[in-house]
Amino acid sequence: MKKYGFLATLALAAMLAACGDKDEGAVTEQPSETSDVQTTAEEKVVTDQLGREVTIPGKIERVVTGGILPYFSTWYVATNSTKEIVGMHPNSYNAAKNSILSKISPDVLNAETSYIQNGEVNVEELLKIDPQLYVEISTNEDSINKVTEAGIPVVAVKAIDAAAAEPLATFNSWLTLTSKITGTTDRADRFLQEGKKVQSELDAKLKDVAKEDKPRALILFMHNDKSITVGGSNFFGNQWLNATGAIDVAEKDVQGRKEVNMEQIYSWNPDIIYITNFTETQPEDLLENKVDGQDWSQVKAVQDGKVYKIPLGIYRWFPPSGDAPLMLKWMAQKNHPALFTYKIEDEIKTYYKDFYEFDVTDEEIHDILNPSSDAAKY
Repeated sequence: MKKYGFLATLALAAMLAACGDKDEGAVTEQPSETSDVQTTAEEKVVTDQLGREVTIPGKIERVVTGGILPYFSTWYVATNSTKEIVGMHPNSYNAAKNSILSKISPDVLNAETSYIQNGEVNVEELLKIDPQLYVEISTNEDSINKVTEAGIPVVAVKAIDAAAAEPLATFNSWLTLTSKITGTTDRADRFLQEGKKVQSELDAKLKDVAKEDKPRALILFMHNDKSITVGGSNFFGNQWLNATGAIDVAEKDVQGRKEVNMEQIYSWNPDIIYITNFTETQPEDLLENKVDGQDWSQVKAVQDGKVYKIPLGIYRWFPPSGDAPLMLKWMAQKNHPALFTYKIEDEIKTYYKDFYEFDVTDEEIHDILNPSSDAAKY
């Protein structure tokens, strides 16, 4: 896998047919490069990730985000502020409320959510918020058209760059686009460099690991006693696993995400199971075989105690977020503990101090690494 070639050419990059209510990972085409076409004191024209030229105010102070659920945290990473986020999807708000971003930048909790009703944009409620800019997932054409017709500029953002097969490619592309919108580049550039640095460090240690020595892992995306949905190729989980020295057991059988049964789980018999924050399921639900109608005790990962909940920092770590370098380190250590011997708590503490200028406490680090099931509710 060629890593960060995409970063060199794209100044860059989530819940999954795209990013609707819990849809943060559908396969889409490669994002278009974003560029400023024209700038004045009053307005500028930016090219969004559908290749559309969108005229926006020169200074953005009121942003509303729709089905591109993680985007509010991208805005924070690029600008060091969330006060401009005056509205967000209820699912985004719940993630924010249960994240450490609510402590780092509490303005995020002032955002309105009422404009999303029954999973769709209510234009009358949206107009009450008076946004200067609406950011929407590129696959939601109805929302894009509806909001545009209401006279609000809409910037479309793609959920995943499947072509690059790099877990940071999507997030980096969002940072690049946001920098074009806001005119801020310093923070975005720092994050891009840090992501590249961490991936290079991982590559150096993983290059001599033989395929037979790589753990076989499964991403449990959505789960309850009635349904098991896993992630496969062309999905964030697949990219994370490839980048951190694991083999995705679902890669050949699943494109994007797919509902499967326990017989398929037994057939894959993964060494490790990773559970996302888009489901309330916790590791102990599988480890203690608590799920009615499902016998997880037969699965190797459960027998070996290697079932992990993916962390939640400034946003869920499964889709794109500013904590992506930490996600790489966390998962690499779970996959290859003998190779990566750092203390992840120390890595988090240093990263949050350096990049967010925030002194995270030991209790807060524990919460990041052991997120509540509440974060999956909305």
